[in-house]
Amino acid sequence: MRGHRGFRAKREDGRAEWKVVYDHVTALPYGAMVSYGKIAGLLGTDDRLRAYRAVKECNRQLLRALVPRYLATVRGQGYQVMTPEEYAPAAIALKDAATRRMSTAVELMKAAPLDDMTPAARAWAEAVSLHVADHELRLMGMEARQQFAEARLAELERRAGVSRPATVPGQVEAG
Repeated sequence: MRGHRGFRAKREDGRAEWKVVYDHVTALPYGAMVSYGKIAGLLGTDDRLRAYRAVKECNRQLLRALVPRYLATVRGQGYQVMTPEEYAPAAIALKDAATRRMSTAVELMKAAPLDDMTPAARAWAEAVSLHVADHELRLMGMEARQQFAEARLAELERRAGVSRPATVPGQVEAG
């Protein structure tokens, strides 16, 4: 039996490994820790790569199903079911990582050896360059709008006498 996305189910019950993690996570409360050892035990393996893939696909399926659970990486320990307050900071961290990757894509295309390419490859590379540069500009525009909105919100909160915590509680890495 083949599991989702080409993964073979490694279990006698026929479930894919991501589904084993999914079934476990959906029963946990916000903030619950799931150690690397627990994941290994659930999957019956010490193979970290298999466990990582299972968690990654579990998270993808949780998001797809709009289940309010997500496993965030806690370095050296395992994973934690994110609390409701952790979703926004995790989304911002993912957005920032995507922005950095897009900037790297633009730099890569700037360094592309266009003179050494065939005319067809050069035309394609130039089209890709325009695409990634456009995407980076759009991200930068969104970033500027977000900064403006945050500054405006801070000003409105100041006027209204609303205070924010200095740091966002429970900030963890998105996994």
